[in-house]
Amino acid sequence: MKNIKKYVFSAVLFVLLIFGTYYFILKDYSFQDFLLSLKKCDLSVLIWAFVLLVSYAFFHCLYLKRMFFHMGYRISWYQALGYIMTETYFSAITPSSMGGQPVEMIEMSKDKIPYRVNSVVILLNTLIYKVALIFLAIIGFLFFSQKLFTFNTLFNWLVLLGFVTTILVMFLFVLLIYSEKLMYKIIQLVLKVLKKLKVKSVTEREAKLKESLRDYQECAKLTKKHPKILIEAFIILLLQRISILSISYVIYLSFGLHEFSIFEVIAFQVCITLGSDFMPFPGGVVVSEGLLLQANQIIYGTLLATSGMMLLRGISFYLLVIFSFIIYLFFHFIKRRKAVKI
Repeated sequence: MKNIKKYVFSAVLFVLLIFGTYYFILKDYSFQDFLLSLKKCDLSVLIWAFVLLVSYAFFHCLYLKRMFFHMGYRISWYQALGYIMTETYFSAITPSSMGGQPVEMIEMSKDKIPYRVNSVVILLNTLIYKVALIFLAIIGFLFFSQKLFTFNTLFNWLVLLGFVTTILVMFLFVLLIYSEKLMYKIIQLVLKVLKKLKVKSVTEREAKLKESLRDYQECAKLTKKHPKILIEAFIILLLQRISILSISYVIYLSFGLHEFSIFEVIAFQVCITLGSDFMPFPGGVVVSEGLLLQANQIIYGTLLATSGMMLLRGISFYLLVIFSFIIYLFFHFIKRRKAVKI
């Protein structure tokens, strides 16, 4: 009963956040104008946005299946979907998107995938996602810099700072995954905290933590010995990012617009992602929506900018979160098959 109340509270909080964000950004925008602009959409084109959303989930599931296979575990498509929907939902409702991955790791551990294995897979997911984002950003900067950086100084600075901090985060995750010294120091710090808190059986915990650390490092070394694993993961997650970023272009086409290419629209979306990632929650949400609206004024034109933004965020974020909440409830409460160790 407590768990159900917690989920209901989280859902209500999320809905309030949606309305709060849109109130501040769209308070001067008529909802009637939005409905009128929707009538201009070609629904036969817009349906491809949902196909891309499914593709986004498919590539994420594929990444988990392939990475766990390389680590010695076989999971089903249903398990992979359950894990990513868990991460999506809890990332959406927690400050700075910090709650998704820990809860995802808990769900994986319930399926007998140890933390030392699932932590490597999740850390690599974050790292390679950042690499894919920077890869797309560099291509965008090289080919479309004049269009990307000529309309708003704040946008320019946020994108630049987001670009730099993303690279720094990448280096941090490389250290977390591959640096034996850093992980050892983290373990020592955890043990010191446990001793100060006078937690019982610290000696036993120390032995288990050090054993887990050795296994964790073996999983990390596997990717260094077989770089094809990382190349495969990069290709899969790059396709995943392109899928979600292409939704904006489909919406653009649904309004009958053809001035910009898909590459230019994706470049704008990458810049918006970098800019909003730099800002902490809840400021990141407001900045993301504000930047998206300004960028859309260039892409869609002034009359369709707000409608384009609402459609994009509605499909690529809010619809995804609602769907992830439903899947998570089924996945969490219905008994499922455990992962198979191979």
